[in-house]
Amino acid sequence: MQKILMSVDGSFAAEAGARYALALGKALGAELDLLFVAGDQSAPAMKRAEESLVRLLRQAHALGLKARSVTEIGDPVRVIQDYVAREGVTLTMASVTGPEAAHRLLRELPCAMLLVRVVHPGRMASPHEILVPVYGGEFEGGGLEAAADLLARLGAFWHARVVLFRLRRPLARLFDRPRLVDETLEQAERSLHPLIAALARRGLAPAMRVSWGRRHGPGITAEAAARRHDLIFLGTKGPKSVLQRLRRGTVDHVVRKSPCDLMLFRPAA
Repeated sequence: MQKILMSVDGSFAAEAGARYALALGKALGAELDLLFVAGDQSAPAMKRAEESLVRLLRQAHALGLKARSVTEIGDPVRVIQDYVAREGVTLTMASVTGPEAAHRLLRELPCAMLLVRVVHPGRMASPHEILVPVYGGEFEGGGLEAAADLLARLGAFWHARVVLFRLRRPLARLFDRPRLVDETLEQAERSLHPLIAALARRGLAPAMRVSWGRRHGPGITAEAAARRHDLIFLGTKGPKSVLQRLRRGTVDHVVRKSPCDLMLFRPAA
């Protein structure tokens, strides 16, 4: 059985994010662990966290989920890191309220997939569109089936549309000579076919969108803002060092430029 870890701290943002953890637990038939790391051990902070945990546990049990609360003391990121390894956690969710927290999570919690909830002012509803950027070599060495499985479950549970996004990079030139071969529209669409086929095997028919841009990070954030996508689904692990650097830069830009309050990780093997 899969196990989802949700880090809560008594804040409104964390409790709102926990609704996604509850929904995912129901969709995946997973166990749910609610982890409170007591950094601030003052009486008011502890009381807020305890009340939040009680509310969330009641909601989880009302959904028929197997859930428990855990309280630990220490540095939140380190505690989460140790807990994931110790308890065999499948998915980790953390509420983030600033870029520094997001950067530290990315740096210290290696992950194979990342889901970012984009904040839209005045909107707190369930996601309607999930943007899935796909760039070269994304699933080399595996991971496609796991990504398709999670996307299909998310899309089905929330009745959300999954949009596969491919950024076509314009032809680069060096001393007026072509340096890179320009990618045609057909080639860009063809690169999406493996993921489309994997999603189709799970009964999901995603939309496709192809756009122009020189850099993946700015292209993804521009697309998310223009179309008002609710979630951005990113692959962050690949077998080639060049692609790994590309992904780190892309993910860093998306997290920094897309206002987000929730990050979901699938821990890297």
